[in-house]
Amino acid sequence: MSIEDAIASQRARMRLSVVIPTKDRADRLGKVVERLLEQTAVIDELIVVDQSATDDGRRAVTALVRAAPPARRPALDYLRDPAIDGAAAARNAGLDRARGAIVVCVDDDMVPEPDALERLLAHHERAPEVAAITPVITNYAPPPRRHRLWSAVFCRGPFRDDRQAVYWHWRRHRPGALVPVRLLGGGMLSLRRAALGAIRFDARYRGASVGEDVDLSWSLARRGHRLAIAPDARVLHARAPRPAQRHEAAMLASWGFVFAKHQPRTPANRLARAWFVTGVVLEAAVASLRGRSLAPLRSAREGLAALRTDFRGVPFLAPRAGASATPAAAPAALPRAGSPGR
Repeated sequence: MSIEDAIASQRARMRLSVVIPTKDRADRLGKVVERLLEQTAVIDELIVVDQSATDDGRRAVTALVRAAPPARRPALDYLRDPAIDGAAAARNAGLDRARGAIVVCVDDDMVPEPDALERLLAHHERAPEVAAITPVITNYAPPPRRHRLWSAVFCRGPFRDDRQAVYWHWRRHRPGALVPVRLLGGGMLSLRRAALGAIRFDARYRGASVGEDVDLSWSLARRGHRLAIAPDARVLHARAPRPAQRHEAAMLASWGFVFAKHQPRTPANRLARAWFVTGVVLEAAVASLRGRSLAPLRSAREGLAALRTDFRGVPFLAPRAGASATPAAAPAALPRAGSPGR
């Protein structure tokens, strides 16, 4: 079946649920809902999981849905619960409520092109063996050459992030093609609900967590599911400004966490982990020399401490109840420096 045939037939065959996690950003929530309601694909069910302190978002979304033409008006399921902590937990709450054959999680800072959902659905129709597909994020520029060289040298085996090159060079791919990958981003993620089953984002992620998308990708892959990026389904990431901060601690803690949870302790994997840690520490040492500051080395030391203490004190991971966790039960990972992951 061609991609054009799949696009023409997808509405009659698949029901679509969209899940939006959000917190205290009613303006951004309204904009993404407005954008979704204008998609060429009709959304059957819109689920908003709102962690905000106020009900401003509900009022905005309810007005937008009511104003939509009846034939394009989704069923609205709006859950506001400030006790939900973080995007991962919010997505899980939405996944538990979703009833569509395809569920798309969309963060409130994503700006999809008008046909992005339709193209994702068409790919699911045409490639039923693929469990999860993301659009390509078109506004991620390649990082400086030295960062790309660092990644090529030190991110080997399970630490290699194969999303990045697809984002940087999406125009090179054949129209209608799917690009197989090992990792998917969580900003806009379409999932085949039958393949997802009971798999969810790790419950230990909290707040503005990092790497829950890598953890979910590896959870799906461990069960034999295929993952892909669709370069013809496109989205912008309207990322809000963030305060400058060192990245070494988060890199070491998050990748160490997902490695402990998912990867077998083969000699090759142990060597890849040791090489990655070495690369982060060396990078921190160079940054300290260049900047005449100990901050990068302090950040790396924090990350090494997290690896030694079963990730206690990591700000984006909830403490494990009771005794320290076994490696098989620990949670997930963060994209490396320059990575487009969420």
